[in-house]
Amino acid sequence: MKMHLSFLLLLLLCFKFSFAQEESILINPGSTAIGMRTTASVFLGDNAAGFGAGGQIKILFAHRVNSEWFLDYMNSSAGNNGYRKDTHIGWSVQFAVNKGGYQTRLPVPFVEAGQCFDWTKVGFIPIINYEAPAELPYVTNPIFSIATQAGAGVSWFPISRLELTAEGQYMVHLTKDVHLEYKYNNAYRINQSKGANFQGHILGTLSVSWYLIQTQKKKS
Repeated sequence: MKMHLSFLLLLLLCFKFSFAQEESILINPGSTAIGMRTTASVFLGDNAAGFGAGGQIKILFAHRVNSEWFLDYMNSSAGNNGYRKDTHIGWSVQFAVNKGGYQTRLPVPFVEAGQCFDWTKVGFIPIINYEAPAELPYVTNPIFSIATQAGAGVSWFPISRLELTAEGQYMVHLTKDVHLEYKYNNAYRINQSKGANFQGHILGTLSVSWYLIQTQKKKS
């Protein structure tokens, strides 16, 4: 909650400063940023939901093509006693829908697609009257998988060098999947499957990026 309040205060502060600037300084291809992000996730396969945080590097390839290289860690709960912990390392390419691309003070809508590597740990906490075969584990070792994601979002440059981004994506795992199965709304089995699984998860991300390396020009 504190993170979301801080993000909102920063957004309002930048909005105020954007009207105080006399000149509009634009970012050009080659500009590079570092930032932080917070992510909400909903896993459809095991009804798990949670939040996470991470960092990112952004590199602008062209006036309408930006890229995002990210690291996320998410902690989610599932049912009454299940949980999962996910680490994502990956990238996305963001293509601006507007002709002006990222060289504008107006919000920039974009579509995106990318790929990431996942390390996932799934488990559950035993509860009273829990019944399960003794051979079933209570927790998995970290499972490595390769995933792909696609979605859309919007970026806004309220002041020079600062980019605020909101995005939503859908992610599917291509090589391996692990999730919880339920009995009477309590986790009772950990299921691991190989191959692509299109029952993935929905991601919503808010991020703040600061362009440390920035090629600039004045708006004519």
